[in-house]
Amino acid sequence: MSFATFEKLPKDKKEYILSTGIKEFSQKSYKDVSTDIITQKCHISKGILFHYFGSKKNYYLYCLEKALERLTLTTKEDTVGGNDFYEILFASMNRKISICMQYKDEMHMVNMVSREVSVEIAQEKTEIIRRYLAGVQAESVQTIRRAVATLNFKTEESNQVTIEGLHIYINAVLNKYLVQYQQAPNEFFENSEKIKAELKAYLDVMLYGICK
Repeated sequence: MSFATFEKLPKDKKEYILSTGIKEFSQKSYKDVSTDIITQKCHISKGILFHYFGSKKNYYLYCLEKALERLTLTTKEDTVGGNDFYEILFASMNRKISICMQYKDEMHMVNMVSREVSVEIAQEKTEIIRRYLAGVQAESVQTIRRAVATLNFKTEESNQVTIEGLHIYINAVLNKYLVQYQQAPNEFFENSEKIKAELKAYLDVMLYGICK
């Protein structure tokens, strides 16, 4: 569906309608969010909201797309090199944490979406999340590639297996924490220094086995 009419709105009005939706969807499940409440907060009629988006479902999916766009913002620092494996790895992680802290409602909406059980939006939201994860994975591989380039290997063999192995390894460790803090995502960020220290300990076990 085209959202051209909505996109033509003044920036402030467009942002208010979007941010109101993201905030509501960050606190409640899809079925529990009331478009009556949203339209009241936005000072528009339900007819106007549906004129912009066609349905609650389209509005929800639009908010999800925009939330993910904000959470995957790329800065110039994301491609900056470095001289240390952990410096590159944790600098990237710190930037992602900073973006999540900047867009807390977006972060909470994505967390709610990951636990959403409504069959009405299941297929579309799964596809949106799939595209998002593909982009995140690609960026993560590039970060690990830059970090691996700083290591001193025992052999001159290709780094590709190492890069893929580290990517799988890091994702597995992080996933442990994402599952642990799924019901309380703020605690993940509050404990980010502890998590980074533990991640380094896990990686040290691997690196000491392959580096001089």
